[in-house]
Amino acid sequence: DVYKRQQIGGGGHAPTAMTALGPKGQELLATVTLLPEEKIKYAIMADGYFIGANPLLKMIALFQAMITTLTGGHIRVFLIVTNQRVLLLQSSQVWCGVGRVKKVNSIALASLIEAGCGKETQMCCVHSRYVHIETKTQTHMMMIKKLGDAQIQDFVANLSAVLVSNVNRGTAV
Repeated sequence: DVYKRQQIGGGGHAPTAMTALGPKGQELLATVTLLPEEKIKYAIMADGYFIGANPLLKMIALFQAMITTLTGGHIRVFLIVTNQRVLLLQSSQVWCGVGRVKKVNSIALASLIEAGCGKETQMCCVHSRYVHIETKTQTHMMMIKKLGDAQIQDFVANLSAVLVSNVNRGTAV
């Protein structure tokens, strides 16, 4: 347990990534054993309650999030990019822990074939931002909670460098 905390707390991780995780994200990350020399480059918190970009659907999702929080539950989703892999972390809990799920998906950087982002605007002022990554076998799309356009574009640019590297090495198909 102390070893994991030492790995996460220091060791050259990007400070902005660790801030983006927040205390709950860092707690969830503590369940993952980082590989030797692995450094966290980016961390993005996704919206676990998203059901649509329409303002009415966003209000329903907000109500669901409020009820879930009041009953001691949560849904937390994080996309973490390290220098060796991409981690998808998810934690959900209902009724003060009566039902609890923690998931960790590890994706090899060599299996990434596409990365992108988008922004949808409804009624001139209700914005929804998303990122997606596609691997050789699956597509992952996440609605982003607290990042602006420039930060999301920086994230995609970083993954684009990985994609170009994969093409040069011949691992992208």
